[in-house]
Amino acid sequence: MKVTAYKPYFGATPKSLNDDDFNKLTAYFELLAAVKKPTVSLIVPIYRAKETLVAHIYSLANLKTIIPYEVIFVDNNADDESLSILEQLGAKVVSEKQQGITYARQRGLEEAKGQIVCTMDPDSIYDPYYIDKMALPFFVDKDLVLCYSVSKSYEDDFQLSSKMKFRNKLKNIYFRWKLSQDFTTKIKHIRAVCMAIRRDSILPIGYETDLRAVSGCDDGMLAIKLYSVGKFKYIPIDVYTALPPKREPAKPFPFCNERFMPAKKSMEETYKELITEEVIQ
Repeated sequence: MKVTAYKPYFGATPKSLNDDDFNKLTAYFELLAAVKKPTVSLIVPIYRAKETLVAHIYSLANLKTIIPYEVIFVDNNADDESLSILEQLGAKVVSEKQQGITYARQRGLEEAKGQIVCTMDPDSIYDPYYIDKMALPFFVDKDLVLCYSVSKSYEDDFQLSSKMKFRNKLKNIYFRWKLSQDFTTKIKHIRAVCMAIRRDSILPIGYETDLRAVSGCDDGMLAIKLYSVGKFKYIPIDVYTALPPKREPAKPFPFCNERFMPAKKSMEETYKELITEEVIQ
């Protein structure tokens, strides 16, 4: 399905679905519950997701793979409507009461059983072959620790105007250019919405739960640490996500700058500390 085909599911609830769609999603989670030894774990933190959650789940149900996998939703003080959707469809949900995206992702990581962990967002629509494309490279290259991609954006209710399509083309060119540059520039432009990580590599590291994390912080800080452990690989694949929140005028999208760091440390100092810490260990 194209992302625009998900329009009927924007703002949907299990009760608003027709019988075929409802039965498809409940059967999907019943099948997932029967998987005892998943190779891949999909981790989806939930906070305020009621408008896009059913569509997101539908995109997961459309995944095409023979790789056994699990889907773990992490309730991070989510709204009642989102939790009700997950409960009615029979999804696996674990709870993390400590508020913050890094706490939620860490909880999901600890719960995960798969060799490969994919971090996802509940406002995103994923390519049907997402698991194969993101996970299989790890079994080809034993030194690979992180696969990542560049997401595209959709407008309200999953639509793509000509303006948005043009914006997505420019975004792809811009991010590919940034990802080809130096270490700090590359790290800033890796996003958790489409990341796959070798579980054995990330477990000793974990997420920086002491950060007052915002979007663009948890993924970048994790990538900094993983960079000293193994290799990264860019994967071209379609992932559509909601537009980011509005930014301050003339300000870049926030990435752990001084406003979001403890003790007023500069970003460069934090890089050095993290890299030194890995070398010592």
